[in-house]
Amino acid sequence: MGNFIELVFHRFFLGMIATAYFWLLTLAGGVVFGIAPASATLMSLFAEHGYSYRAYGFKEAWTLYKSNFVKSNLSFYTFMGLDLILIYGLYLMIQLPHQTILHLAATFLNIFLVALVFLAYTVSLKLQVYFDLSYQNTLKLAFIGIFMSLSAMAKILLGSVLLAIIAFYMPALIIFVGIGMWHFFISDLLEPVYENIHEKLASK
Repeated sequence: MGNFIELVFHRFFLGMIATAYFWLLTLAGGVVFGIAPASATLMSLFAEHGYSYRAYGFKEAWTLYKSNFVKSNLSFYTFMGLDLILIYGLYLMIQLPHQTILHLAATFLNIFLVALVFLAYTVSLKLQVYFDLSYQNTLKLAFIGIFMSLSAMAKILLGSVLLAIIAFYMPALIIFVGIGMWHFFISDLLEPVYENIHEKLASK
């Protein structure tokens, strides 16, 4: 029981450290250009150190942040732009006065595509840790990666929705701990996707 409590405490404490790094790095980029490299930095730190919270250092985080700045922003705003277009299309679809089966099907397709783009972004976060990919290859492999582990994608989607619900009712938990934990959560789940892509690239 004591070991379990210690484990939970260490994970919680690491979540706090990672989330603090995220906010500091986000602010360093003026928020708008800081979110993406901050996320990429957390993924890189976790890939290097796992749950060993003592190994995390801000100097290393800052170096990773600077190296990830341009590529991560390009990817992030591409995925965000696609999702915003789809969400706007969804909004227009809902506003139509006479809804038919065709409209309903188009609405569900839009929701599906929004989720697909979000999942592709999470895959791109994982891939940027291990591969030095071009912008085009990042986008291509991110979408391909979705279909390499559908169970992982379902868990990421469900976990992210649950986190959003928690954020609505307990925003402080997300602000101080949840962001870091979310990055660790998706990194763990996306490990099979990375391994699959790594094997395919290595065999070429």
